[in-house]
Amino acid sequence: MKTSLMLCLLAVLAFNNATAQRIIGSVKDKNNQPLEGASISLKGSTQGTSTDSAGNFSFEANVTGELFLVATYMGYKPKILPVAREVHFILVKDPATLDPVVISAGSFEASDKSKGAVMTAMDVISVPGNGGDVANAVRTLPGAQQIGEREGLFVRGGSGEETRQFVDGVLVNRPYYVTLPGLPQYNRISSPFLFEGIVFSSGGYSALYGQGLSGALVMESTGMHDKSSAVIGLSPMLAVAGMQKVAKDKRSSWGFYSRYMNNNAYTKVIPQEQDFAAGPAYLMNDLNVRVKTGKTGLLKVYANFGYNKTDFTKEDIDSTTLRKRFAAEDRNLYVNISHRSQLAKNWQLDLAAAYNHNTTDIRNNLLDASKAEVIIPDTPYANKNQHLKLGEDFFTGRFVLSHYFAGHHVLKAGAEYQFTHDRLMDDQFYASFAEFEWRLARNLALRTGLRLEYSREVYLAPRISMAYRLPNGASLNAAYGIFYQKPENRYLLDNNNLPQAKATHYILNYLQRANGRLFRAEVFYKQYDRLLKTLPTLNMNGTGAAKGFELFWRDKSSVKTLDYWVSYSYVATKRDHLEFPYQMEPSFTAPHTLSVVARRFIEPIRTSAGISYAFAAGRPYYDLTSYGKIRDQGTTRSYNVVNLSLAHMVTLFPKWKEKDFTVIAFGVNNVLGTKQVFGYEYSYNGMHKMPVTLPAARSFFLGIFMSLGIDRTEDFLNDNL
Repeated sequence: MKTSLMLCLLAVLAFNNATAQRIIGSVKDKNNQPLEGASISLKGSTQGTSTDSAGNFSFEANVTGELFLVATYMGYKPKILPVAREVHFILVKDPATLDPVVISAGSFEASDKSKGAVMTAMDVISVPGNGGDVANAVRTLPGAQQIGEREGLFVRGGSGEETRQFVDGVLVNRPYYVTLPGLPQYNRISSPFLFEGIVFSSGGYSALYGQGLSGALVMESTGMHDKSSAVIGLSPMLAVAGMQKVAKDKRSSWGFYSRYMNNNAYTKVIPQEQDFAAGPAYLMNDLNVRVKTGKTGLLKVYANFGYNKTDFTKEDIDSTTLRKRFAAEDRNLYVNISHRSQLAKNWQLDLAAAYNHNTTDIRNNLLDASKAEVIIPDTPYANKNQHLKLGEDFFTGRFVLSHYFAGHHVLKAGAEYQFTHDRLMDDQFYASFAEFEWRLARNLALRTGLRLEYSREVYLAPRISMAYRLPNGASLNAAYGIFYQKPENRYLLDNNNLPQAKATHYILNYLQRANGRLFRAEVFYKQYDRLLKTLPTLNMNGTGAAKGFELFWRDKSSVKTLDYWVSYSYVATKRDHLEFPYQMEPSFTAPHTLSVVARRFIEPIRTSAGISYAFAAGRPYYDLTSYGKIRDQGTTRSYNVVNLSLAHMVTLFPKWKEKDFTVIAFGVNNVLGTKQVFGYEYSYNGMHKMPVTLPAARSFFLGIFMSLGIDRTEDFLNDNL
């Protein structure tokens, strides 16, 4: 299922390469020495990047009219030059400043980007086997677990619900389609090309965000488009169409993108563990609007409507003749509106709001051999025929006011509000926050923050991060923070006085980045003081802890056109939560996790090839009774998966006035056909168990996608060279 989304996102790749201009250049001092970590940005906007160890930079920007590029470097006078294809800066020292620490953007600052890992949209889409899904791509980074039987990011001993997603600062309430038993689901916000930056923090994140015990996936949407274009695509499972229209005055743009996926025919050709009667089928419609307001303001609107229908049967664990059916229809509307403006010199205001409406219709049925519904009033069959209709409305809004001081100090303060409504209850949440980023010395940066939350009672969550630059150019980062998260509404229905869960993070990080290579080593400890317990009564008396270390190595320069990374995570964790009788290792965590990703662009044949390997040690599994007794337990076999992908770039109609940008893609997941076991399903009496495995030993995708409007093949090549 996941692999078909890769086809869709390759179409977006072509689409987005048709709407941006790449700006390249360098920053050096008067002695022609490169300045690593210099900041480059378009004047009056947030678009930009930083220079590498050779002083070079390259980034895509929405360029309209005559604009200017600003280069800044601590200890040097800033310089402004007109935007061109290549822009080369020579900076001179500012005698009014001290010789400061060289801080590479997103790597060494005491910020989420320094402790987390930054991924570009190109990184997300080109990782073999991830289906173009942001969360799947993040699983190749340290801290994340390899979970193949359901959706979500499981980070450092935490459950999938403990890692939250944010778009333009506001929480995404339901980022995934309705959960399917034993099957992973898509992220509703499917395209990484909707975002300028994707930051994954596996702990200790900023006070600007909350309601996540373990981690945060923070995404900021793109700015103004600069070129009208269109995209079409086709594969055996997928059809896509979209367009982007830019106004003549270049002050507004709008676009839509539609895709329809139906895997029903695919599941007939490739045998599956489940017997699919319908789907899985998806209809995804995206709409975006960008409007410039005043001289510096930008209004952004993103709307997404998603529909999913799945209907399948599989053998019933409690019977040799009966089958059980699961059918679900999921409809979801998500609207995100944000506005950024410069109120005055050194003052910035960010406003954002989002609305989410979700309805889900779920049916469980017991069927006989002829697939007719069977009703058996006896245990354990009495509850196997159910019809559940769910509906929920979620609204959130927030503002952040930022002030930039001389010396690169920054103060940010704001507040947010959340309101949830369903048929049975309403729930409200309030928060305010303040954070100050200090540059204390030439080699020391500090960020202090405090978050105040109210949900039935008041909670204080202090956060602090520090970065110290070592003489060899590496840095040490440390972080401490307290994080809270509300129980899910289904539990609040039974007990409206449940407090928030609490986790305390301690993190120490070593980071070195030079010459296109990055090495990171991190140790962490996470203490849970309140976790949800369902036995013997519903309460928040659960406890737990997680500790471990992580290693990450990425190399983009040793071999030309080869980019690879290796990540390893070790976690030791136990928790007493839900129906656990005491502290035990959770079934969603493996102690050892390894990921290897390698990508290479073969320029003569204009083809990108990628391979990924994922390993995870066996995970614990349990058969727990309704009263908390352990009837069976053990450890699954280790997880081993090898994935391959190929993407070939061509121009099918070179004589057209505006050339096409076409991608032909092919991929295979789990090439070796290794059997994966994620856990076991148990019969009511505990006498039989059935492994939870992949739907099929291997999965495949193939498709062709074309962007019309402007040929950006050269830009695509630059991204891969």
